Amino acid sequence: MKTKRLWILSLLFGIIAALAAYVVVFPPSAPVPAATTAAADNEDEKQAEKEPGIESRQMNNKMLEVEEGKRAMSLKVTALEQGVSGYVEPNSYIDIIAYESAKDEKTKKEFRTAKLVLQNVKVLGSGKSADGEDEALRYETITVEVTPEQGVELSLASRDKDGFYFMMRGEGDGTVEDKAISFTREIIKEGESEEQ
Repeated sequence: MKTKRLWILSLLFGIIAALAAYVVVFPPSAPVPAATTAAADNEDEKQAEKEPGIESRQMNNKMLEVEEGKRAMSLKVTALEQGVSGYVEPNSYIDIIAYESAKDEKTKKEFRTAKLVLQNVKVLGSGKSADGEDEALRYETITVEVTPEQGVELSLASRDKDGFYFMMRGEGDGTVEDKAISFTREIIKEGESEEQ
């Protein structure tokens, strides 16, 4: 009987000792009022402002805000005429034409296809964020607002070496062509005649 009692007392003592050790090692945290966390956040922001290594980026060439559910995507403009000679600016609407090249293995002829990929796309910005006013007029990129699906389509088209052309729309022109528009033509190289 004494052995049974000794085992029970040892078990109780072990549980109490384990709980005491747990409380000492892992003290319970008191709930923090919401006002205190907001004040702490403000102090963290002020501290970040004071630290010289953490600065907010200066953007000379700002872009428009992206609408909820949409994405911003930048497209490379390889030549000024592709970017409507520098007239594209934020809040313009454009149509985007993508190009692809193909070679007919039987006839050894090369073909280029132009396809109207997207219509009535809002321009969020032109140029890079660090560009000054003069540099922004000679932009090398256009940032457009697209849906995720349109972004995937454009990312695939951007991988083709032939790039994009942009057509700027008149103010208030929201018309969209229902049918797909594309044209294909044979590429005639210098020195070749059409009869070959």
